[in-house]
Amino acid sequence: MKKSSLISTGMLVLILSVNGANSIHSQKLTMNITRGDQFFIESLMQNEIAETEVSHTILAGPLSHREKLARKHDHILIFIKGVGTLRSGSDEYSIEPECIALSNAQKRVLIEVAAGDTLHYVHIKKKLSKLDQRELKTFPTENREGIYFKRFVDCEAYTEKIKSPNTVSRTVLPKDHAPRVAMGTVDTKGPDAVGAHEHPMLDQLFLGLSGNDAMVFADTDSIAFHEWEILHIPIGASHRVTVGENKRMYYQWMDFFLTTAGQEWLKTHKKIEDYKNTDSK
Repeated sequence: MKKSSLISTGMLVLILSVNGANSIHSQKLTMNITRGDQFFIESLMQNEIAETEVSHTILAGPLSHREKLARKHDHILIFIKGVGTLRSGSDEYSIEPECIALSNAQKRVLIEVAAGDTLHYVHIKKKLSKLDQRELKTFPTENREGIYFKRFVDCEAYTEKIKSPNTVSRTVLPKDHAPRVAMGTVDTKGPDAVGAHEHPMLDQLFLGLSGNDAMVFADTDSIAFHEWEILHIPIGASHRVTVGENKRMYYQWMDFFLTTAGQEWLKTHKKIEDYKNTDSK
């Protein structure tokens, strides 16, 4: 089995804005694997989020890959393109584009890709602080047993005042599953926008999903935001996202809260029914 790795060779393609401390850092994912290779991995957003490693893996079948999971870390796998099978013990999950897995109890998981298929996923490896480990004891037991696995389309929809009625947002990783981490998606057709807002209580990454073609603004900086790109919103920056006519805005947000109390921010996300009930009063 041939392998290639940007981590091992030190070759890292990183595109950085140079407009100062509040610039938007962006990186394109490598979406093609060298012919004959079956395994590829690259680092993403190095040193952008404290105590968090982000990587992108490509598996070309036929291949069975064991993903080792470090102790005292949470491991979040975001499957963005391709199909496969995820196995953990006696449990089996069918991987398709746009699904998420949180593995917290197992030492490793097995990912299988059939001949002719190629699978891409982003791996978030977050160190659990002593505070996080204490916080875990307060989580519902079912949230930390086995694998949390969800297709994006099956996740709960929500809305916010900064988004138009045309926008479909979903919470793909709710709070109290991984300490001080929450994730979701934003999907709309242009012309549309996510209004300007700021959240100094968290660090945030955006991952451009299939068909995404938008613009991101943060304070005085701006950047084109395409599919298969990841970017870091400068902490505390006033930021917004726009999409032009006949284009799609479709990205995943990843929130890394500085403190447990900061998760109060998530209360601005209203379930669709809750929002309608509040709006009618």
